[in-house]
Amino acid sequence: MKFARFSMFTPMDRNLAITHVCDGVTEARGWVVDQSFFSNIAATINFEMPSGSLQEFQGILQDKGLQPHIEGDLPTDVHGDVRGSVSLTFCHNEPDMKRDVPPFG
Repeated sequence: MKFARFSMFTPMDRNLAITHVCDGVTEARGWVVDQSFFSNIAATINFEMPSGSLQEFQGILQDKGLQPHIEGDLPTDVHGDVRGSVSLTFCHNEPDMKRDVPPFG
């Protein structure tokens, strides 16, 4: 299976940026497979979509105010699906998020 990797740095509110990426995946006829978060500093969103929708996805992200950097080349075959990831790094001066961890054991 082919793979596409997008990365971006953004000062945009993290919840809004994550929503824009997830909505963009859906608008490009894809689906979110997994999400990972590192405090309020970074997020990774893994997706699958038709290979022919990658250019459209890139345009959707740009229309939403995000500037995706494509790592490597986008697959050019328009047949089949492609797996991909979007790595978001948030630029801000906010302190790290603190979460209460319940005791165990």
